[in-house]
Amino acid sequence: MKRSKRLFQYMQDHQQEFLEVLEGAVRRESPTEGDPNDLIACRDYFAGLFREIGFHVTTVKSLDPRFADHLLVEYGAGAGHAAEELAQWLKTRGRFPVPQWEPSVGGASRQLLFGGHYDTVHEKGIFGDSLWNIEGDHAIGPGILDMKSGDVQVYLIAKAFQDLGLMPEGARLAFLLTSDEEAGSYGSSALYQALAARSKAAFIMESSVGVEGDYIGGLKCGRFGRGNYTFRAHGTPYHSGLNPTLAESGLIELARQAVRLENMTYFDKMNPQTSEPETLTIGCTCLQSGNAGWPTVPGDGTLTIDARYSNAAMAERYDQLFQNLDAFNPKVHITTEGGIEKPPFDKDLPGNRALQVLAKEVGGELGIEMHPSVVRGGSDGNFTASTGCPTLDGMGTTGGHVHQLGEYINLSHLAFRSAFTAEMALRVLESN
Repeated sequence: MKRSKRLFQYMQDHQQEFLEVLEGAVRRESPTEGDPNDLIACRDYFAGLFREIGFHVTTVKSLDPRFADHLLVEYGAGAGHAAEELAQWLKTRGRFPVPQWEPSVGGASRQLLFGGHYDTVHEKGIFGDSLWNIEGDHAIGPGILDMKSGDVQVYLIAKAFQDLGLMPEGARLAFLLTSDEEAGSYGSSALYQALAARSKAAFIMESSVGVEGDYIGGLKCGRFGRGNYTFRAHGTPYHSGLNPTLAESGLIELARQAVRLENMTYFDKMNPQTSEPETLTIGCTCLQSGNAGWPTVPGDGTLTIDARYSNAAMAERYDQLFQNLDAFNPKVHITTEGGIEKPPFDKDLPGNRALQVLAKEVGGELGIEMHPSVVRGGSDGNFTASTGCPTLDGMGTTGGHVHQLGEYINLSHLAFRSAFTAEMALRVLESN
């Protein structure tokens, strides 16, 4: 029997164990900015799971004090070495640029990096007493799809390697479980970049994406970059009854800016210089100015936008525009805060292309046609890919209603998704 089929059989035979472990994770609710004790309880749960099966476990301090600490677990040759390298890099990080992946370092390593997070968007208690439900082919619960099921997949993959004697000699698995992905990874993005630069490849265990809903063979092979910006208008207020026309209104200025900025959105517009289609989306997310009922035209206000770019050149170009936004009213001054939060994840980098080809080969061996897709949502794959590290995202489970009540995973897809990722990991670790 081929190895990939043996892995599939193993995942089928251990699906009940998978669900029991997953239930424990889901029941430990862990909102990103919730009670620190809840986050610690969830992190400690995962630490215990991996420690029990022989992983070296390290708690890594968040680089942003607003968020809880992260978890780095390692298994295989030199387990603990990644944590040591990370600690050394953190001591000198202020003096060096973002590390970049190189074939002679990352490419020559025997380390595969898994990326996951244990925080969720769901406010504690919002699911009521229905923290864990199985209805037909669906398991339902807060954060089950995004992304505690993906985290548990890594656990079961490691157990399969142990039980089946498949772990390649001299190879190491490193799995970073972070606390702040849903908030933008402000306290962990640099950790991902440092680890990715020293890894052969990175697999991000976010949920899959499919050509039709939650298709079993979905993958994420690229992501748009993301920028978050806050524009502050500084004008002159005036009494709204005596003579409102004397005001230099920040509200009116920002309202005009909101319309202008959203109208910049375009899809698949051909760039004549590169002959490649480009997409830009700008969403105005909040406009605040003045006080309802007060007899005053406001002078000040704030507008926030979420901008998504399909490539790095666009990100730089529009970032410059946003950092120096021209006012419609020259008597209103605009300042800008924020910038590019996530760099684009380019599907066409050679290492990324190679993983996509390999994914189709492995999926075909298991009887499934894989569909790698580019998505506008961001993840920690943006950070690993930005270093040049070969990255494939959406390696986790399939499901739906992400970030909503009723978030679910498909039980009938679990064996394939876990066996597929396990075989992909072995192929990467065995490759030259």
